[in-house]
Amino acid sequence: MVAWVLAKYALGQPDPYFAPLAALLGVYPTVARSLQESVQYIAGFVLGAALAVSVGLLLGPGTAGIAVTVLAGMLIASWQRLGNQSVQVTFTALFVLLLGGHQPLHYITHRASEAAIGVVTGLVINIVVFPPLQLRPAAHAVRQWGNDIADALDVLADAVTAPGESSGSWPQHDGRLSSSARQAHEAARHARESLRWNPRASVSQRVPRPDAATLSALEELTTRTRALARSLIGTTTEHAQPQLPTSFGEQYARLLHMVADAVRQLAAQREHTPSGEELAALSDSQHQVEHQAACLSDRGSGHIAAQRLSRLSAEMIREIGCP
Repeated sequence: MVAWVLAKYALGQPDPYFAPLAALLGVYPTVARSLQESVQYIAGFVLGAALAVSVGLLLGPGTAGIAVTVLAGMLIASWQRLGNQSVQVTFTALFVLLLGGHQPLHYITHRASEAAIGVVTGLVINIVVFPPLQLRPAAHAVRQWGNDIADALDVLADAVTAPGESSGSWPQHDGRLSSSARQAHEAARHARESLRWNPRASVSQRVPRPDAATLSALEELTTRTRALARSLIGTTTEHAQPQLPTSFGEQYARLLHMVADAVRQLAAQREHTPSGEELAALSDSQHQVEHQAACLSDRGSGHIAAQRLSRLSAEMIREIGCP
């Protein structure tokens, strides 16, 4: 509406429809994307206008002129740098050719000023008045990813002490890990984009920024969780003779529950950072598991399985940040 009023009363245009159209098409959820789309819109508008003026002066607004405009417009619109605004080439060219008639240059002069007012108005309002930050969706997605990893670890912990009861639900948790990881990365990308050129980015500190280190840690934890599932469920199937002694299984289950709690706190970022005491307790539990695994050296394949599980949990603890 601001673009329409400015073009109508400042420029004296009776029907400045290009002004609100440009303001609408150039505004996107993030400031950086709005700048990019506005530049691409202007490029598409200029290319379409240049095409229409050339065709209008040479062929006029007849059948031949329209055919050449559509064909040439589609070819120019295939330029990838125009992005989503590539359609503006053919749209603008046809508009100018059909409404400008044999005087396309005179027609486009007024429409170009309308489009300029629309683009500037949309950018100013988007930057100054409504510059949204996509931080909360990113924080929620990262937290959800951590919770899904932790839930999977709790299921695997139960599979140690109760083979067959919990391992059957692993495929469902595995699918959730893939989905939550994809959503977290996408939300973090949108959040980082929303911070670019945004005046609110320097003053709004209440919500944590997308942390590349946290995302990388969760990615590694997801990989380790899947490796743990392959090793753990493979050694504790319902129909196979359990290879892990009961004492080791109980201690390892407690360790996995502790790791799950630490992962939840890691993904929560600023809200629940693991304390030094919690990290020390996690490290002590890992040392106990390693000691028990070392004591199984004379118990056949149980020693190999315990060593493998102990190594995987140690790698997960290192990703969390425990010494």
